[in-house]
Amino acid sequence: MKLLVCDFDGTYFKDEESILINNQEVQKWRKENNLFMLSSGRSFQSLKKMCLKYNIEYDYLSCCDGSILYDKDDNIITYYSLNKDILGKFLSLKKYAKIERIQYSYPDDYYPSYQGDNLIGCNLVIQNKEITNKLIEKFLFLQKEYPNFDFLCYKHDEVAFFCLKNKGINKSTTVNYLKGFFNINEKDIYTVGDNENDYPMLKLFPSYYIGEVSEKIKKVCQKGYTQVYEIFNDIN
Repeated sequence: MKLLVCDFDGTYFKDEESILINNQEVQKWRKENNLFMLSSGRSFQSLKKMCLKYNIEYDYLSCCDGSILYDKDDNIITYYSLNKDILGKFLSLKKYAKIERIQYSYPDDYYPSYQGDNLIGCNLVIQNKEITNKLIEKFLFLQKEYPNFDFLCYKHDEVAFFCLKNKGINKSTTVNYLKGFFNINEKDIYTVGDNENDYPMLKLFPSYYIGEVSEKIKKVCQKGYTQVYEIFNDIN
């Protein structure tokens, strides 16, 4: 048994034509008794909607950057709650930027306001042009001052995501969960991505990048491709 873990936006989904070919390759992969997981910063509802729209088959969905794992029947396998004591400090960053929206991460979806104690993370979504040096300074201060939490920043298209999670919760978390559950050898786990939030899983397993990426990501990947379906010759 092998496991393929793929980021969604900018990786598995680049355009409607390529996603159809990706689907065909994933179907072949799964028929050979291999597992396929999509791993995304999206909430479950958002990612599930895209899977239904494009008829994407999968065994697992990892959502909110590794904070929660679903099986193919939409059952929650595991999730990682956020200690909310840090939330006020994190939200103080609002003073230093024009926030497009706040995403409070919960097992089912993102919400624009705090919904209760089963919180799994929080994101500040900011237009790239609104990012100031003061915001970066304060964000880096929080990283240093609160080492028991993870503060992640990455951009997608024209927006930046400033994220808060418990320490060690990232896209590698759910990959390692499946690795242990199925006792899969590390060399039989393949990860594919294109952005900073993919880095934790890309650096731990045989990995590939899609499209234009940073040098940091290139250094931990075996090879780069323009589309996901092109990697199947390497991993079969």
